[in-house]
Amino acid sequence: MASASSLLCEEQFLCSICLNTFTDPVTTPCGHNYCKTCITEYWDSSDVTQCPLCKKRFRRRPQLQVNTEFRDMMECFNSMRVKDGEVLAKPGEVPCDVCIGPKRKAHKTCLVCLTSYCQADLEPHQRVASLKKHKLIDPVSNLKGRVCQKHDKMLELFCCTDQVCICFMCLKDDHVTHVTIPSERAFREGKARLESLTSEMKAMEKTKSSHVKEAKRSARQNKDESEREVADIAVVLGALVASLLKNQDELIKLIQEKHKAVETQAETHIALLEEEVDELRRGIAELEEFLQTEDHLHFLHSCSSLHYVAFNKDVFKPLSHGVPPFTDSLSKMSQQIYLGMVKKYSAQIEKILSKEVGMLVYELNSSDGCDAAEQAATAEPLMRDNFIEGEGISREYDFEEEWRPPRDKLMMIQLCNSMTLTFDPHVAHPILKVYEGGKKLTLNIRLRPYSPLFERPFLNQPYVLATEGFSSGRFYYEVCVSKSKVWTLGVVKESVNKHMGFPPTPKDGAWTLSARYTGWDVQYFACDSEILLLHVRQTPKTVGVFVDYEKGEVSFYDVDTRTLMYSFTGCTFTEKPSTLKALLYYLLGFPLSNRCKLYPIFGIFPIGNNFANQISITT
Repeated sequence: MASASSLLCEEQFLCSICLNTFTDPVTTPCGHNYCKTCITEYWDSSDVTQCPLCKKRFRRRPQLQVNTEFRDMMECFNSMRVKDGEVLAKPGEVPCDVCIGPKRKAHKTCLVCLTSYCQADLEPHQRVASLKKHKLIDPVSNLKGRVCQKHDKMLELFCCTDQVCICFMCLKDDHVTHVTIPSERAFREGKARLESLTSEMKAMEKTKSSHVKEAKRSARQNKDESEREVADIAVVLGALVASLLKNQDELIKLIQEKHKAVETQAETHIALLEEEVDELRRGIAELEEFLQTEDHLHFLHSCSSLHYVAFNKDVFKPLSHGVPPFTDSLSKMSQQIYLGMVKKYSAQIEKILSKEVGMLVYELNSSDGCDAAEQAATAEPLMRDNFIEGEGISREYDFEEEWRPPRDKLMMIQLCNSMTLTFDPHVAHPILKVYEGGKKLTLNIRLRPYSPLFERPFLNQPYVLATEGFSSGRFYYEVCVSKSKVWTLGVVKESVNKHMGFPPTPKDGAWTLSARYTGWDVQYFACDSEILLLHVRQTPKTVGVFVDYEKGEVSFYDVDTRTLMYSFTGCTFTEKPSTLKALLYYLLGFPLSNRCKLYPIFGIFPIGNNFANQISITT
């Protein structure tokens, strides 16, 4: 009887919806008790508001309040039921599947019984010998997911072929030929892979974060530099405008001074003329008064006193030469001669500025930071040559023709980077002949003797260098090759291999483009890591060579078709100086640089006994 009454008492404290002890108990108007969450979810899932037990309907959903006295009674009841050391399962924890009434917190889960036990209910597994063999693990809630739905066995194996967990019966049925391993081993290996992947992802995240920080820092720095640069440009242009305004003030002051000088001269001359007019008027009055007398003796005696009037030619001189001298200056003033001069030279300056600004805009659109830095270095002499020297303006620009921006990259290179080159006869192969001021090169039938004063760098092949060398910046030159079928063009280092053959290679310190005659046509090729045969639209007559030292680029253009034939990129123009050279420079106190000087190289070759080959520098 005691146990029955105890069971009855426990059932009275169970919610009829969740079948657990009440949590925040509330009472409906019909007198039944439920967990507040249970009855609220029940009404939310139903279209009718009614009591789950007596089915009494309510017109409105009742306003439920927690029954505090009943809740305190439940807490007292639970504390009486829970023994020392036992804890009730909280929301989110695994409850015991055996407990009746309040669910205690599960202590272990049996993989054989597929049941979770609290500490008290786990006692048989620790006492009974057959139950001791069962496998116990930390409590888990998803026991159904650990059992094979087909064979109702534990999923203790992992199929590596199908990437699924299986039981021993599945191994015999559908996975006989598949690779399987214990699930615990698969767990350890998978966990190790995920840990390795996590470490890699963390390292990548750290690297990416550092890149983001660096990019943000670079962006901020670029923004700050851009703002400073814009401010500096405004200062430079403001100085230019201030200079123009200053020149305007000086010009206006000069013109005003000239006008004032002419006005002063005119005022002086007018005062002199007025004085002479007054004197003439007095003389005319005396003569008219003298002409009124009828006394002939008085007339004759008085003629001598009128001698000044009759014979003073200075009085009549200013009026006898037509227009006074200062009248020309006044007429020129009235014709606004200075205005015409200002308009003429203002138009010239405007065209110069328009051209230079157009060139600047084109360069900014087509160049990078290195180009801009190089152009900034050449801007000052350009301004000095074209703007400061007055005569240079008319020589440098044709004001009758409107300037237009370059139509392609090659034209921009031709305008900005063209250099005047000449062949150096002192370093030419004996079979080569340089003439017309170092502008033309041809084959010489008669070999020239060696000069003891100069070293011949090329003995195996007919090559010649230019007299000019470059160790920075950019330069461009053009060579006419229409009269030769076998030739070589490009640049070489100052320390080029003197015994190099044909064609030269970058290993020799040469970057070249060559042509060779095969008997029926001419082939064009560049020698990089290997010989590359080039396909050209038509036989080039003039080849342009452009070198960008800072970028390490050597490009060859067909000037007639304005197309790029080939471009070497990533060239290394620097090298470590020799120990002897470094020692000599150190002893002499000269700075030593690892930047090699580049020299343009040219070569032409005979075809059989035909020596009628010629190339010429056109720039």
